[in-house]
Amino acid sequence: MNATTRGLLIFGGLIGFLVVCSVITFGVLPSAGSAATLPVIVVPGEPYKEGWPSESFMWTNTFTATLLASIIVLILIAVGWRVSKGWTKEVPGRFQSFLELIGDFIYGQTKNFAGAKPLARNWLFPLAASIFLFLLVANWMKLFPGVETVGVLHCAGHSAPEIGITVTTGNPVLGNQLYVPSPLFTGYPATEEDYHHCEEYKEGKIAKPDKEALKAAAKTLREEEQALIAAMDAQGVTGAERDDQINALRKEATEALWPHAPIGLSADALEQGVVPYLQVITPYVRGATTDLNLTIGLALVAFVAIQVFGVAAQGPNYFQKFINLRALGSLGKKPLGAIDFIVGLLEIISELGKIISLAFRLFGNMFAGGILLAVMSFLISLILPVIFLGLEVIITSIQAFVFAVLTIVFSAQAMEGHHGDEEHHEEHA
Repeated sequence: MNATTRGLLIFGGLIGFLVVCSVITFGVLPSAGSAATLPVIVVPGEPYKEGWPSESFMWTNTFTATLLASIIVLILIAVGWRVSKGWTKEVPGRFQSFLELIGDFIYGQTKNFAGAKPLARNWLFPLAASIFLFLLVANWMKLFPGVETVGVLHCAGHSAPEIGITVTTGNPVLGNQLYVPSPLFTGYPATEEDYHHCEEYKEGKIAKPDKEALKAAAKTLREEEQALIAAMDAQGVTGAERDDQINALRKEATEALWPHAPIGLSADALEQGVVPYLQVITPYVRGATTDLNLTIGLALVAFVAIQVFGVAAQGPNYFQKFINLRALGSLGKKPLGAIDFIVGLLEIISELGKIISLAFRLFGNMFAGGILLAVMSFLISLILPVIFLGLEVIITSIQAFVFAVLTIVFSAQAMEGHHGDEEHHEEHA
């Protein structure tokens, strides 16, 4: 068997595998009521409950993830300190070797860009290593089972401008499993009115029908639906009009049991006791770096550190980089010094741009990665998303590395003089 034939067999096997996955995704899983659907995508961190613990500070799932990532990093360091006997053990074990590998890697980057001067070795390296390890844990955490998938049910359709959350879609819930009536179904639209009716149900103002009432309603709906289908077959009604009439009948039957129900349930769903009020899930834990608040906060920490390193290395002369008073005072001898002064003012914009560069690069990649996993699970929910999980491990690691290295590079640039050596030699001469 030559290479072309083997390649053809492998290619045919891949096509067959994708076909099987598609059949299961679009046929088997929806019929079992357990197919994946597109989630409600919310950019800011989601509070577990509005106004908790206070109106000025609401605890969000991304804040929980940040605390968990911080605790995990502290545990890793504490365990590493213990097994290495205060980093004095000459023959390291596996865990100590893993931590030392990370430390040597970041120290090598620090040495390459900033040198081995005490300021870089004793201060810049610990900062960059801490950022890298924290981001590595925070980014990998969102790939763990249960993160961004298990949480608190909330009524959908409520818009809360004060916390920046607008929920527009949701799904009826069957136990702890999303109810999927058809393949590639992304959820029903939910309005503000739907939200209030759902809240009335959760508060007990709308009573849940008993089993006997559900069975009787389901039996009646089956009979009426069969009669309606027979009548439409006789009249030749097909397509969207046929679906609209069936949905209208189901909506009427559902509202008879559940007042103001936003959707119509099938007879089987009615009998199973599916609650038709639209609800969404707020995950208990969501990826910390998918919240722009954290990425901006880290970017601000890095930005302040860059300025501190610059001042520590150059003293007050560091600010000549932004407001070049020396060039302004030497206009008589060097009229072109005005250009240096203007360039210094532009450096202020460039320096502030580092905050945006650091924050939005990390946030964009992490948030987009979560959406990619959700979409691929929706399109082909079997096996294939595992491939993207593997890619996410690589991407999340790279993003942690990029943030740490950019902090090192920007700090190294701040510690270097800008035209300081030339001016020093001119003054000496």
